[in-house]
Amino acid sequence: MDIKPTSFARGVPKEERNGFFGLEEELIESVGNPQPIVAVVTYTLDEVVTKTLAGETYPVVKAISIEPLHDPAAAETASKLRDAAMKKRTGVEQLDLPEVE
Repeated sequence: MDIKPTSFARGVPKEERNGFFGLEEELIESVGNPQPIVAVVTYTLDEVVTKTLAGETYPVVKAISIEPLHDPAAAETASKLRDAAMKKRTGVEQLDLPEVE
């Protein structure tokens, strides 16, 4: 059985676990000058899919909590943690994040 990359379940957490609820006006007002949003996201294993005929299996994870960080210092700290984790995992120094258009 061939193990394929992790897949992500569709959908987002309900309002009480999704910090983007209530930000709609702020996001809409940012059109023309959107800024990246740093968030802390927690995932859990949702299921393991096995396709016997294809000879493959893969895990599916789903988001159980999404919290955008509104405090610039918290966002900077989270970004540093993200970058350090990526460097440890890949050996790459910096994420390739193109400008938001």
